[in-house]
Amino acid sequence: MRPDLVTGATGFIGRHLARRLLAQGREVRVFCRPESVGTLDRETRALAEISEGDLRDDRTVKRAIRGVGRVFHCAGHVSDWGSEEEFVATNVTGTERVLATAGEEELDRCVHLSSTAVFGVPSPAWFDDDSAYGEGRDLYSRTKIAGEKAALRLHERRGLPVTVLRPAVVYGPMGTWAEEPVAMIRQDRMFLLGGGRGTCHPCYIENLVDAMVLAGEHPRAIGNAYIVADDEPISFAEYFNHLARIVGKGPISRSIPVPVARAMATGLERWAGLRRSGARPLLTHVAIDMVTARSRMSMRKIQENLGFEPRYSVASAMAELEQWFRTGQLPALRRRG
Repeated sequence: MRPDLVTGATGFIGRHLARRLLAQGREVRVFCRPESVGTLDRETRALAEISEGDLRDDRTVKRAIRGVGRVFHCAGHVSDWGSEEEFVATNVTGTERVLATAGEEELDRCVHLSSTAVFGVPSPAWFDDDSAYGEGRDLYSRTKIAGEKAALRLHERRGLPVTVLRPAVVYGPMGTWAEEPVAMIRQDRMFLLGGGRGTCHPCYIENLVDAMVLAGEHPRAIGNAYIVADDEPISFAEYFNHLARIVGKGPISRSIPVPVARAMATGLERWAGLRRSGARPLLTHVAIDMVTARSRMSMRKIQENLGFEPRYSVASAMAELEQWFRTGQLPALRRRG
């Protein structure tokens, strides 16, 4: 059995995927920067083959991909702030390098992790997998569109057996969408924007990993792009209040009107630009766009094509997340075989 390669294995999604593949008894190779190896969890360091390198380096990318059967490309620059150089180097050039190199190998499968941000930030009122790409007004969505187009172009022109997955707000143990708001909630610094009435399309990490594993196996997945999320959208007020409840706090009562938030973001972004430190402002226009949009999306395509159904509801996901915040421990990795 040829190994599976996971890029971005020190990140939130790649870390959970690598653990799942190892638990399935797969041989796993993880690709990460030398300075990040120490952040791999203990079990992955013990069980996976570690290939050190950088997405910007042809030589180390080729070495990582050589001899693998499947590539799961999870590495990406995810932020609402940063330089164009940072976003392009990882989400465009780095992605093109990984996928083009993968195309030179006789791969069984390649799964490329994209985002619903390709449809625009803020999201349109309703969208599905057949909807047009958004305008790409922010760097994240613009570069994710470019990376996704590169993946599908390689399939069309060179037969790369690739599947693109488009998750929404991915949350779970060790994830930014859980840990950062919980830290603010615990310190009584959390506030809503516009009453939290924007639509949150959450995607629990275990649901996403289920979809990634399915996409890496199902014959109908090749050449397609799929939205992945939990079964139902909720408001951002509901989402953040779920998090408040699981750490023993009451509902979040403070809210900033959207026009006031816009004025704050303008000032904070200008100040950050003058400082030129690269530090993210406390509030950005992209973040406001994301959490105040009221939209609906459909993942009918992955349900009909691949038979995918989210295993976790928001309620059951929050129950599992509560255990994580209580113990700080993931379930022990039990490897098959």
